[in-house]
Amino acid sequence: MKITLMSGLAAALVAAASQSSRAADPPADPPAPDGGTPDAGARSAEDEALLREIEDSTAPPAPAEQKPEAPVKAAAGGAFSNAFNPAMSVNGLFLGSFTSQDHPAGEQAHTGVAIQEVELQILSNVDPYLSANVILAMEGGEGIGVEEGYLSLAAQPLGIAFRGGKLKVPFGRENPLHAHALPFVDRSLVGQAVFGDGLGEVGIEGAYLVPVPWYLLFTASLLNGDNEAAFHSPEGRDLEGFAALKSVVDLTDDATLELGASCTLGRNADRLLSQVAGVHAVVKWKPAAEATTHSAVVTVEGLYSRVPRPGIPNGVETDTYGLYAYAQWQLERRWYVGGRFEFLRPASVVPDMSRRESAMLVFAPTEFSAVRLQGSAIQPGAGSPAFYEAFLQVNFTLGAHPAHSY
Repeated sequence: MKITLMSGLAAALVAAASQSSRAADPPADPPAPDGGTPDAGARSAEDEALLREIEDSTAPPAPAEQKPEAPVKAAAGGAFSNAFNPAMSVNGLFLGSFTSQDHPAGEQAHTGVAIQEVELQILSNVDPYLSANVILAMEGGEGIGVEEGYLSLAAQPLGIAFRGGKLKVPFGRENPLHAHALPFVDRSLVGQAVFGDGLGEVGIEGAYLVPVPWYLLFTASLLNGDNEAAFHSPEGRDLEGFAALKSVVDLTDDATLELGASCTLGRNADRLLSQVAGVHAVVKWKPAAEATTHSAVVTVEGLYSRVPRPGIPNGVETDTYGLYAYAQWQLERRWYVGGRFEFLRPASVVPDMSRRESAMLVFAPTEFSAVRLQGSAIQPGAGSPAFYEAFLQVNFTLGAHPAHSY
């Protein structure tokens, strides 16, 4: 309707202009010698051109011609597009260490400079139904091992998220963390005593978010039970069961509380039933107005392990238990301080370790790098004298590394 009115108005304006120009023109030309009349169109050609221009500008646009999509061009030097490459990242840990004497339990019981670990992570969607995550680790910079390698199901039947393969079992707070994500340079004493290098097993896992007003996650797994410290049955049919419950609630607008309980059981090397249980609590504070400059974390975790042996009654020689507690405070945008206390009542796994206190200073210029200085005092059991450790660690990340768990 608007286009019709505009076209009519334009035509009226052109007609008025034509009459005005004819009134101002000189007298008409005399008749042509052949008896015809002069060419009237010659005098109004300019007006008609203007009319056509106005009509063209007010006419509705013609539908755009559909053009076929251009084919995807192959990347230079290859036949495949970079759009289908997986996300890849590398984490590196370089470590300088000093210890006043050797001890059997520490992960770094030597003095010198070394590569602590190099980790390669490859993450991608396989197809609309599966995604894959593969993490290869070179501990000490030598040898390549599969730290994790699993497939996750895109669909969640009955609200259950499934994954299967080599898993870092989500037992408690510390065990699921990779070396570069640990809050301190080394793992806790009780974590080393109960699980050795960590509880990483081949199996299948299901996680269910319980429909309650707060975050409540239930996780259950069926695993091979290959961990040498707690299980490692010689019979392949002796599987390990795992279950955990984790809850997170808001304390204030700036603080949260996480509570968790985990347990696992399976046959050990003597085909006796081993059991491990643990609980943890984490308080996190990050004010919204100062989220990049101030934060705090307080964590407490306790573990209890019973690994029975033939002919030995359950008790002192079969039970290991302990806890660790640490606090970390962000001073400024790039500076952090932290402290940790640990207690361990070992069985035969760690025979001469009972207590350790650690302090740490961290400089993190960006989220891709950090330098950590840590000092520890260790009080062995059986009246042995205390000894000391110091570490200087450089932690860096290359590539598209996925976010860590909250």
